[in-house]
Amino acid sequence: MPRWSELTQASFEREARETKVAVMVTCSIEAHGNHLPLGTDMILPSFLAEKVAQRTKAMVLPPIPFGESWSFDVFKGTVSLRPETLLMVYRDVMKAVFRQGFKFIVALNGHGGNSTLLRQAAEEATEGHDGAVIIVNWWDDLAKSVRAEILETPDGHAGEDETSEVLAVRPDLVDMKAAKDARVRTSFRIVSASRREELLPRGIYGEPQSATAEKGKAIMERAEEELIQLVEQLEQGKLPISR
Repeated sequence: MPRWSELTQASFEREARETKVAVMVTCSIEAHGNHLPLGTDMILPSFLAEKVAQRTKAMVLPPIPFGESWSFDVFKGTVSLRPETLLMVYRDVMKAVFRQGFKFIVALNGHGGNSTLLRQAAEEATEGHDGAVIIVNWWDDLAKSVRAEILETPDGHAGEDETSEVLAVRPDLVDMKAAKDARVRTSFRIVSASRREELLPRGIYGEPQSATAEKGKAIMERAEEELIQLVEQLEQGKLPISR
């Protein structure tokens, strides 16, 4: 179970010889309504990363907890990094991992605001060598068929999907009595620092009242299997591409 931060220098060298793959978990600490924990976007990808550590030889880095959460900065408890800060963090971590001899980095991302910055960091970090970064926005890229089958409402933020998933993984952190549906619909993308609470009432975009632990369990189990398959494919030196 190769967790990067738990290894000594000597054991790291031994473990690193057994794998080509490192898993970099990127998260956020931000408001998720009054019913979900601030660390929802860390809890869910970290749960999946732990499964990777248990079932593969891939080296799993400790999660990077903070993300780009400007939209939620007005809500209590949110900790957001500036894009330029986060870009440098991602780039430097990726470069450090590649210097250790890894060929593939799975950027297991838990928060939408990080996606563009991960891509930009990967572009810089992969210059000059044959390494590759595979960005997995887990809520979007994994368990698609299960989501389409069982979810009653569209994806959102602290909505049916995320609430179900946390109910499955950490039910002790969910207060369903406080779950309230909220989804503001607009014809265009609106950006306004002064209207963030109007656009995201209570830090919610979705219907958490439709959530169940059973739905979350089905999603997380399928996501785990698909992620393990990806890591095993990379261990064979194969990128997840088809022609």
